Amino acid sequence: MKRTRRAVSGIRRNVSMRLACLFLLAALSPASSAAEAGTDEAVMLAERPSMNGEPTEIEVGLYVMDIDEIDDVRQRFSVDLFLVGRWQDPRLALPPSERKGLKRFLSPAEVWTPRILFLNDRGLEGHLREGVEVDDLGTVRYQNRLSGEVTVNMEFRDFPFDTQILPIDIVSYEYTTDEMRFLPLAKDASRETDFSIEGWEIDRLKPEASVFITPSAGVELPRLTFAFEARRDSEYYTLTMLVPMALIIFMAWTVFWLQPNIVPPRIAISTASIFSLIALGVSIRLGLPKVSYLTRADLFVLGCTLMVFIALGVAVIGSRWASSDRMAQALKANAISRWVYAILFIVVAVTAFHF
Repeated sequence: MKRTRRAVSGIRRNVSMRLACLFLLAALSPASSAAEAGTDEAVMLAERPSMNGEPTEIEVGLYVMDIDEIDDVRQRFSVDLFLVGRWQDPRLALPPSERKGLKRFLSPAEVWTPRILFLNDRGLEGHLREGVEVDDLGTVRYQNRLSGEVTVNMEFRDFPFDTQILPIDIVSYEYTTDEMRFLPLAKDASRETDFSIEGWEIDRLKPEASVFITPSAGVELPRLTFAFEARRDSEYYTLTMLVPMALIIFMAWTVFWLQPNIVPPRIAISTASIFSLIALGVSIRLGLPKVSYLTRADLFVLGCTLMVFIALGVAVIGSRWASSDRMAQALKANAISRWVYAILFIVVAVTAFHF
């Protein structure tokens, strides 16, 4: 009897435990299914939206509010801009019965984004909250205001009459040209005048879509370039460089109007002209990077320096002739040098600044 009761009691305990497990599994199954469904949905939204396998089109607009500095030595410019990106994600569209015309604000972790990168960024910082706006139809809009420095490869051969192209390059660092492409916004607008920068005239160029090839793997990434044409205002350099240098040249020219036997003033004028030109040429070069080629300003400074050395040489030779009873030859050399020197200055100026 005791053994029978123990067996029956054991069977009852096993049945009770099995029933408890079944009830627990029934209670947890809906929650587990919901969690798995939520995970699957999140993974799906993180994938690139594609219509029939076509590349996803991203419309990008760039509104430049200000360009306040162009640094020639560091080859960078400071910009304050407003970036807008727009694309279509049908997965975020609401059913017709739920559409109320309201915008939803979602974090970048909740939706797919095109992984935009500024290729020549050297310190751009965002000022708005990171996220996207989504309307009832699934149109996603990203916007942010950024400011900072952008690098640029500048060309100084025509300095101080040069024109620079200031690009702002945007690429997608994760998707190739087969998966995504950039399009400029049709209604994009940007200020083309009244920037706070001084010494430059700036105009906006048409955005250009191209391809960026990664140096290591050779992968083709979509690229969109917004560029500005900056023309240097040469009046400042004309007044502070060309005019003073021309005056120094004509100061050296006065040695040919002095008698050859007046040695100290002739030598003093020539040497003072040389030192003045060297100082002026060095001050001009300090505002430019250490490029390996000669600019127009360098050609002009070099030509003027050679002219002053020629004037010094003629002054020394004429003074020596005058002190050795060859005054007639010294006077003739002075007369010829007056006209040759003036013509030589015109040749140097035309050679340096011809267009």
